[in-house]
Amino acid sequence: MKKIILLLVAVLSFSFANAQRGEGTDWLKAGVHFGLPIADASDTSSFVLGVDLKYQFLNVNSFGIGFSTGYSHYFGKEVAGVSVDQGIVPLAALFRFYPTENFFIGTDLGYGFLTEGSESGGFYYRPEVGYHSDKWNIYGFYQGLSVDGSTPSSVGIGINYNIIQGK
Repeated sequence: MKKIILLLVAVLSFSFANAQRGEGTDWLKAGVHFGLPIADASDTSSFVLGVDLKYQFLNVNSFGIGFSTGYSHYFGKEVAGVSVDQGIVPLAALFRFYPTENFFIGTDLGYGFLTEGSESGGFYYRPEVGYHSDKWNIYGFYQGLSVDGSTPSSVGIGINYNIIQGK
């Protein structure tokens, strides 16, 4: 938990530095994603649907940082007569690198809260690669959560609508 708080303080520090510079573009990104469970999660879940909410500060031309949250719902398979759905609510920092104007690679790192089970959550990670325009992001991702026991993970695609906050 101390690492997450330190990470959030660092991201906030960058946002204040960006506000004082008066340059760059901030983006509010809202979207949806679809994924297929892999590894242990594929034994108990059939597919994943979710929503994303991100706020990104572009501090320099090729890099972006910000915050990410949302919800991923793992739809349960019936195993031994029981079907259990599970959800992940991430609270993460996002990091993006733009090698070209429209292509990005990056990751979301933080803590993911589980909605079901005996564990409360764990380390959340979500590498992404995709296409970025002023209005839309389309990307592929791998999503994972490190917790004791099983590790919910999935691969999928997502789309975000971008709302420019400033220039």
